[in-house]
Amino acid sequence: MYARHVLIVEDEALLRDLLSQMLTASGFTTHSAANALEARKVFDQGDFDAVIVDINLGPGLDGFDLVEALRRESHELGVVFLTNLPDTRFSGTGDRPVFRDAAYLRKSQLVGTTELVDALEEVLSGHVSSDHRHDRNPTRPLGNLSRMQLEVLKLLAQGKSNQQIAEARGRSVGAVESMLGRIFATLKIEAGADGNARVEAARLYMEAAGIPLAGQ
Repeated sequence: MYARHVLIVEDEALLRDLLSQMLTASGFTTHSAANALEARKVFDQGDFDAVIVDINLGPGLDGFDLVEALRRESHELGVVFLTNLPDTRFSGTGDRPVFRDAAYLRKSQLVGTTELVDALEEVLSGHVSSDHRHDRNPTRPLGNLSRMQLEVLKLLAQGKSNQQIAEARGRSVGAVESMLGRIFATLKIEAGADGNARVEAARLYMEAAGIPLAGQ
């Protein structure tokens, strides 16, 4: 039986090795890379059926850029995004499209090897079920916020004042205050004069985006 070759692109060495062991035990032939540049070199030396790629890969190209480049050369390449991000709006470069026939899995939601192997099988067949598109799960963190609300929340988490958010968004301070009120209500955060609502909203954003909190 033909052993299907999978390229694993993950900047965390321990997870990279664990994924390789898991997939090898499931009958795949695996090759690994720590970043996009290394992945490009490995890819050019082999014949790959699929790639499992994190979105945040440290300095250089991110997972989206890498996959777009690889897909231009290998249109049938199966793609599994394996990331901490709830959806692509948290990528840092705006809302990025995910190929219709690609899987999108959140690391925190994986239980054992079965789901990852099933997702690989689906992308290799060209038919990906909703079970393997975690970015479309309505219960994902902050999934009930609009893109505009999420962008405002991001600026708040960066420590911007309402005035600074208004300037960055080209809106009035009143409009920003109104939007923050709707964001707090959606997140079920009680707004008060002590600023705790802003702190809690910022914490929720940073947790969802995988940004380390102070002191951690």
